[in-house]
Amino acid sequence: MIDWPELLDPGVEVAELLDRAEREPSTAVWEQLDKLLIVEAECWYSAGFAALPRLSALAQSGEAEHRTDAIDLAAMIVMTLHRYHRDDDLVRADPAALAALHQLAACRLPSMSGGQLLRAFQATCAFAGYTFWATISLDYTDEHYQIHCPQCETPLMIVIGDYGHYSAIRDDGEGDILRQPLRPAPPASLYEFRRWMYDTAIACRNPVLADGLTYLFGDAICSSCHCVFNVADWYEAQNGPTQPIDAVIPRVDRST
Repeated sequence: MIDWPELLDPGVEVAELLDRAEREPSTAVWEQLDKLLIVEAECWYSAGFAALPRLSALAQSGEAEHRTDAIDLAAMIVMTLHRYHRDDDLVRADPAALAALHQLAACRLPSMSGGQLLRAFQATCAFAGYTFWATISLDYTDEHYQIHCPQCETPLMIVIGDYGHYSAIRDDGEGDILRQPLRPAPPASLYEFRRWMYDTAIACRNPVLADGLTYLFGDAICSSCHCVFNVADWYEAQNGPTQPIDAVIPRVDRST
């Protein structure tokens, strides 16, 4: 049982708004919840993490419009978990809530396209426990990831998009120099959640996303020392702190 008055942020106000969302859902209620909990696309409030089970319940009931509101707000909260760990225990307290949100978010993907699809795709990744991949851009018309070579530590730019698929050293005057082509991962070699991401992109009729993911999960060659490394593994290792819900949703559920 959540003791809302004990929370150090707008816990009472959030609880009251959730009560209203359960009794009489409206656009105004969801706008107020969003204004209270989300600042610059992130949630830093204990009340937001405590609200996840109730948001999950709201997403599983009610009118379609308000189910979507519940999923979208929950997604913004969960994505913050990549960087914010003070309230991890609140999130771990109800793994079933996140598992339900993951399934609901995944089910709506085939009906979406464009930027809406990418945002929903990221939300689904977050609910599955992959908060790091939920927070990076997946726009493979023009994507750039900065990374350091795992062997010689040379700063590299990984480019995946219409301008090419390569690793390079970015020079202020000359642009990307010493380009080395990326080696895409064969789809058959992908496993668990990575295969889910690829298969879902295919099912959603988004070949640009699917193709980009094969390069993200493939290998790069360092422009300086020519060592070969997996892009996703090393990029996550350099940027991804512990993800608190990774152990909450069972692996078999994360990959379906």
